[in-house]
Amino acid sequence: DGVFSIWYGKGPGVDRSGDAFKHANSAGTNKNGGVLALLGDDHTAKSSTLAHQSEFAMLDAQIPVLNPSNISDLLEYGLFGWELSRFSGLWVSMKCITSIIDSTASIEINDANFNFIKPNLTKEQLDVHIRPNDNMLEQEKRIPKLKLPLAIEFAKKNNINKVIWNKGFKNIGIVATGKAYSDTLECLAALNINEKKAKELGIHLIKVGMSWPIENDKFEKFSSGMQEILVVEEKRGFLETNIKNCLYNKHNAPKIIVGKLDEANNKLIKDDFEIKKSDLKKAIISRIQK
Repeated sequence: DGVFSIWYGKGPGVDRSGDAFKHANSAGTNKNGGVLALLGDDHTAKSSTLAHQSEFAMLDAQIPVLNPSNISDLLEYGLFGWELSRFSGLWVSMKCITSIIDSTASIEINDANFNFIKPNLTKEQLDVHIRPNDNMLEQEKRIPKLKLPLAIEFAKKNNINKVIWNKGFKNIGIVATGKAYSDTLECLAALNINEKKAKELGIHLIKVGMSWPIENDKFEKFSSGMQEILVVEEKRGFLETNIKNCLYNKHNAPKIIVGKLDEANNKLIKDDFEIKKSDLKKAIISRIQK
């Protein structure tokens, strides 16, 4: 019925393939096809000439970014990515960082998790796939007008960005993605903060599976009335910047959004190598104490 494809490359390969990414993503995928670009992001330069992250290259090519936090996510997001690619007409990328790819785990597989729901849309909205004799300016227009909104709708319908804790008064909203989400859970557990304790402290938590394009409505609702947002991610502040752009000038938006730097411009979460859980724990404590 079609072809499902994988592209794989590490950071330098991502850089060298920018031309192909942009042309292929602009042309689009087939409704029975789909392309998943696996980004071998080596955050600690364990087996690479550079420590690298690929989100910014994907943003430039307008390719959605999935960021799994463990091996179970890797399987689910991979299948989700293909479905998303077929549905939206876009290539879809997935971060495959060393610490996850080089690990092992026993996971429970539930087929029901892979029954992805397609939003019901008009024929015109779904007219996004590759076609012969296409005009490059029409391709350009199609991405922001049709394709990216479809990606957001598909993510929303399948709850790829999950609100984990959302009870109690709105003190701190933690937004975490990828390995940093798993690290955040470990740090909260080490501080004896479970869902009940989080409610008492006013701590809310959202797990971001698709870090671009972001679901503006979900983040606006999650953040509305919050005292502050803490964005936890590895390397440079990619998600943090998108969250700030999403919430700027919005009614009831949090007064403070911190991540790599705090509100006084002091270093809070490092943007090189990888996040140490001991450092992350200190950062969480400092925000709770404040």
